[in-house]
Amino acid sequence: MNYRLALDLGSTSLGWALFRLNADKEPAALIKAGVRIFSDGRNPKDGSSLAVTRRAARMMRRRRDRLLKRKSRMMRTLIAYGFFPADEAARKALEQLDPYALRAKGLNEAITPGEFARALFHINQRRGFKSNRKTDKKDNDSSALKAAIQQLHAAIDPQGREGKPRTVGEWLHQRNKQQQTMRARFRQERVPGEEGKIRIEKSYDLYIDRAAIEAEFDALWSKQAELNPAQFNETAREELKDCLLHQRPLKPVVPGRCTLIPEEPRAPLALPSQQRFRIYQEVNNLRILGDRLQEQSLSLDQRNKLVAELDCQSKLSFTQIRKLLRLPGTTQFNLEDAKRQEIKGNITGAILSKKDLFGPAWGRFDEARQDAIVMQLLTEENEACLVRWQQEQTGVDEARAEALANVSLPEGYGSLSAKALARILPELRREVVTYDKAVQAAGFEHHSNISHAATGEILPELPYYGEYLQRHVGFGSGNPSDPPEKRFGKIANPTVHIGLNQVRVVVNVLIKRYGHPSEVIVEVARELKQNKEQREKAQQTQASNQKRNERLRQEAAAVLQCSPELVRRSDIEKLILWEELSPNVANRCCPYSGVQIGKEMLLSDRVEIEHILPFAQTLDDTLNNKTVAMREANRIKGNRPPWEAHADFEAQGWDYESILSRAQQMPAKYYRFCEDGLQKWLREDKSFLARALNDTKYLSRVAREYLSLICPQGTRVIPGRMTAMLRRKFGLDGNAKKCIPGVLRLIGEKNRNDHRHHAVDACVIGVTDQGMLQKFAQASSSAREKQLDRLVETMPLPWLTYPEHVRRAINAIWVSHKPDHGYEGAMMEETSYGIRRDGSIKQRRKADGSTGREISNLIRIAEPGQLQRHGVDAEGRPLPYKGYVGGSNYCIEITVNDRGKWEGQVISTFEAYLIAQQDGLHQLRHPTLGQNGKPLVMRLMINDSVRLEVDGMLKIMRVRSISPSGQVFMAPIHEANVDARNRDKTDTFAYTSKIAGSFQKARGRRVTISPIGELRDPGFKE
Repeated sequence: MNYRLALDLGSTSLGWALFRLNADKEPAALIKAGVRIFSDGRNPKDGSSLAVTRRAARMMRRRRDRLLKRKSRMMRTLIAYGFFPADEAARKALEQLDPYALRAKGLNEAITPGEFARALFHINQRRGFKSNRKTDKKDNDSSALKAAIQQLHAAIDPQGREGKPRTVGEWLHQRNKQQQTMRARFRQERVPGEEGKIRIEKSYDLYIDRAAIEAEFDALWSKQAELNPAQFNETAREELKDCLLHQRPLKPVVPGRCTLIPEEPRAPLALPSQQRFRIYQEVNNLRILGDRLQEQSLSLDQRNKLVAELDCQSKLSFTQIRKLLRLPGTTQFNLEDAKRQEIKGNITGAILSKKDLFGPAWGRFDEARQDAIVMQLLTEENEACLVRWQQEQTGVDEARAEALANVSLPEGYGSLSAKALARILPELRREVVTYDKAVQAAGFEHHSNISHAATGEILPELPYYGEYLQRHVGFGSGNPSDPPEKRFGKIANPTVHIGLNQVRVVVNVLIKRYGHPSEVIVEVARELKQNKEQREKAQQTQASNQKRNERLRQEAAAVLQCSPELVRRSDIEKLILWEELSPNVANRCCPYSGVQIGKEMLLSDRVEIEHILPFAQTLDDTLNNKTVAMREANRIKGNRPPWEAHADFEAQGWDYESILSRAQQMPAKYYRFCEDGLQKWLREDKSFLARALNDTKYLSRVAREYLSLICPQGTRVIPGRMTAMLRRKFGLDGNAKKCIPGVLRLIGEKNRNDHRHHAVDACVIGVTDQGMLQKFAQASSSAREKQLDRLVETMPLPWLTYPEHVRRAINAIWVSHKPDHGYEGAMMEETSYGIRRDGSIKQRRKADGSTGREISNLIRIAEPGQLQRHGVDAEGRPLPYKGYVGGSNYCIEITVNDRGKWEGQVISTFEAYLIAQQDGLHQLRHPTLGQNGKPLVMRLMINDSVRLEVDGMLKIMRVRSISPSGQVFMAPIHEANVDARNRDKTDTFAYTSKIAGSFQKARGRRVTISPIGELRDPGFKE
């Protein structure tokens, strides 16, 4: 069938519509429309990827597992070499010895092998902090952690001069005798400063590093080997030292794939060859504009002269370029405008050629050597190894080598690999040619031919996107036996990854049902071409912001004493928000605590960027919702609007009237500090989030390339602005006589509380053609006012009955929700509760004396290895000592009893884990029996669809939540934003709730809706 497929692709939705095409390839009828709803793979509270939460928990588990494995290995090794006795009771007896005393005693006299083992096993418990120069280089020498380590080393002398302890163990022994703390306690103290200012002083009571631990091991072993060489032999020393000090190397960051050679990784931006590639690319594109704006490229000599100057500087302004090339001061360049006044140079070379680093010697290294040096700086984790390498390979002295180890180079990766750069860079150097010509001269295909779709081959269906869109995905395993995501890699953005997979699911079902589409149209969330006045206004705004940012960058560099290129975006944002605090510098104070903030304090970690209204509740990450505040004040405020934290502020002596007074200096933000600030913000239409829009833009670009695999010559994108205008014109708004009830309301305003509005947009997207796009682009470019509106007013309908076709198609939609029947999820909440021996739960009392939330579904945890500590019950079983509240419910199983009545049993996620672990997945999802052994009627999970009688009508509902008591809360499948609307007391919407018995009375049954909206109803069964 000859048809056109239209897609309205969002971050959590896919609206689609199929149009039959006539002989002229124009849409003549609407065949079918539908909506697919899915998760964006992000935490709804803060918008972060769900993988982040899972990764953090996994890191904690792995860290604990590694600790236990290290202790187990140490135990085995000590037993194997005869230090620890093999008998467990004998080892337990050694626990009574004071390890600190043994660590000090072993430096002076012989100790028994068991005593040495007791001391070493104690050292192994906390073996000290080991810095990694790649992850810790942002820490400075004045940080609390490094200051504490420096104090430790200053207090110790290996020779014991001036009565100082020789090792960290001896030092701890002295502290223990004086009853001083033995743990690294972090402290923050409010210290009065100059002119009554309050500053926060951070410190550690003590902090031990790995080097001090290694020195103590060597000192202890050396003394004992001198007194007992047979026991303390070299073989035992090597293995025990490795047990104690072995550090697992960090997993390296794998960059993305090269655009031109997908099997190669992208090269770092700091690589000198990457810097030079960018310089040649820009300079070869530079054109001198004549009196009549005719363009003239640079001569080869001019180009080489300019490149040579840029290669030794971080940037050159166009004024400097004119002087360098001896051009008149009135000369203009094509790259020069109000928002761009310079060309970036070789930032890496400018940094490394500083006099305290390589100096002039940097320029004497050949290019391959420079690349090798920079790669070593970027990849080597161990600072000592890097210093030694620099001294041996480059000839610098120790001071310069240490300075190089701490240098900060540009971060990130380019789009090409080192191999691609090596082929393209010579072509860019040879002549003054543009990048696209250099790419072809280097033997690569033109960029427009990189995609598989450029071959014209039509695939039978959409494959997993990573197989063909290799330029966009990370590296996979390449193992054919692995699942596609692992084998081919995937896009890191979870929203894009899930969205493309859902496109594949829906489109492949449509292809199976209707055949290949002749055309595919995807809506892109971007603006149309702006007219002259709009371009100039936007350019002026951008130029103003750029000048401001450059000014702030220079100011931040002066305060931080670093190169301007290394100033972070967050530092510039801090300065922007700092200037908003008050026009008067003297009045720029923390809005909450009132502490005056100077520039030095601002750019330290004592001051933080803070969301005024909680990001978790608004997802508003714009500067309008941000300010700068003292770190302490930000912690006290927490994830609350300012008013909700006012009691805690006042407990600190921060009067709320003073907070409002300071907030008045920021007129545009003042309302956010008020009591009803959040309510005022929520009354505005903020549901279409900036994050979702950004995801949609990228998703649409990638989706176009993806969909070209099944329709290479007929896939195109259209701008989203057109959709709203055409929707009004075509009578698909709330004021039209034949509008679609409930889906669209006011003129131009979509009802985002109805999922079917995505299909309405797809119906509009599908009737746009290239001619219409050109008309809109021309109208948008015109300087005449309301040209777009007049164009729309004279636009005819695609066909006479088009609105009626849309209305009929929308009303026939069964919205499809992506199911998730996996039991993997959060088994319990994060807060742990202590349990007394009598079984009661420990809870902190609130200020009013109440014990807080009522806890009924506590998952109790026991430890069989700690029977003496936690106790046993009358039958000798270990007593639980802590518990966690169940995090979620996996499903509800509705079974039928002997009397023919339906009963409900809720299976929590924790219980589902246990069932799957002990009895297997088949038992968890048994098709005919519930976990209670009774005949299964249906098993319901979140987002499952149910058909039942509600208020005398047969309706299809979607399961939204399941309570522990067995109550199922549901909403119609087309309703959106249901959780927020159900909580809103002013909204007429409310969940429908049923228990097992009422499901039976309502003739309920579980139904399925396919990805393209086909309903499968097995019918009601008694």
